[in-house]
Amino acid sequence: MAIAFNLAICSIILLGTVVPSKPQIVPLLPIVPPNTFVIREPLVPVIREPLVPIVPLVPLARSQNQVQRQQSKSDDVLDSAPQPRSCSKCEQASYPQYISEADIQIVAKLETPKLILRYGHQVETHYAFTADGYKLCLHRIPRPGAIPVMLVHGLMASSASWVQFGPSQGLAYILSQAGYDVWMLNTRGNIYSEERQTGRENDQDFWDFSFHEIGQYDLPAAIDLILLQTKKPSIQYIGHSQGSTAFFVMCSERPEYAAKISLMQSLSPSVYMEETRSPALKFMKFLTGGITVLLNFLGGHKISLENKIINMFREHICDKLIPSRICAIFEFVVCGFNFNSFNMTLSPILEGHSSQGASAKQFYHFAQLQGSSGFQKYNYGLILNKLRYNSILPPLYNLSLALTKVALHRGDGDWLGSESDALRLERSLPNCIENRNIRFQGFSHFDFTISKDVRPLVYDRVLNLCGSNR
Repeated sequence: MAIAFNLAICSIILLGTVVPSKPQIVPLLPIVPPNTFVIREPLVPVIREPLVPIVPLVPLARSQNQVQRQQSKSDDVLDSAPQPRSCSKCEQASYPQYISEADIQIVAKLETPKLILRYGHQVETHYAFTADGYKLCLHRIPRPGAIPVMLVHGLMASSASWVQFGPSQGLAYILSQAGYDVWMLNTRGNIYSEERQTGRENDQDFWDFSFHEIGQYDLPAAIDLILLQTKKPSIQYIGHSQGSTAFFVMCSERPEYAAKISLMQSLSPSVYMEETRSPALKFMKFLTGGITVLLNFLGGHKISLENKIINMFREHICDKLIPSRICAIFEFVVCGFNFNSFNMTLSPILEGHSSQGASAKQFYHFAQLQGSSGFQKYNYGLILNKLRYNSILPPLYNLSLALTKVALHRGDGDWLGSESDALRLERSLPNCIENRNIRFQGFSHFDFTISKDVRPLVYDRVLNLCGSNR
């Protein structure tokens, strides 16, 4: 174990420094049959209480012209695609580019529905039940009759990923303003989808899942709910990190659902991970004793916020290279962080909506893929693999069954992605319409949801693709 840890630390040194309107009230749709789905009454927008006067601090984003000058001419060609339909009121909406310190402290503590209400949007909370007994929460910014888009967060995240930094930077708001019906799934095990069901009462049973179960059960249940509520034949899908991984699992295990997705966009596709640069994942993979020892390092079947791996890597990554509390958050230690792209004034918001829940098995499944040229099911070991899969090796997922249109978006600073892995994924997919590298130095794994430049660099193109692939 000491040798593995030393190898991990050496890899850090080799890598160098870590780059670091008034709401519309929409009537409820009819209640669906019992034992299928449950919907709660939409929250009523409230009058925002007086706050400390807004004091200009740090701008939330640079001008689009400044950022776009850093992109290649090829991106200018890509961005010429037709714009999606939007309403005139949405086009005229403007939001302050500055936020007070009092606002920051309040927003850091708000749950997703209250975050959405705070910015004047209506919000609904829906629930879906999976075939294996999990209750999933979905947050919706409703636009009845519009094309539904489902957003699926990454590992350790939640629906807050899409709304935490406000309408100028949150993809959920941007899609809503552009005329889409936005649904945000919370996958099993995060703070919004942690309710225990019969047969899942103890920790070992409840947390016995990886991204495989999310793809096999969570995504189909959420898609069925959205199609039932909206009466639409298909939806669009946008996934970040694990939200992408689970999508391709779904297509392999439940291929009939690929026909229900008109377009899938993958932000930081974490599928093939042969060239992964994460020291923490490398350490987990080569940890002597496998998952049993890893459970001790991570604090149990559920990821503990304070665990031995964090403490081991904190001194070498955070204290030495980046003196910030954010770098001590588990997911940022695993995936890396680009401090040059983040408005550090908003750190309390990022901290408040990080580490939203995950299982140790999720991380270990990703660690198994590290350094491998395959995209495969969870490896239980030779004997258990034979019992579960009738093979001593875990089966590969069949990406040829992902027949829907797929667009890939990746960045060169992403520890969990690489150009070669993205190219392999592109070649494996039967209908990949775009494999786009974000032309911005050091663009990292979490920049897809937290970078102050994410709208001109990523979301404008995401919107163009949504509009041209209805």
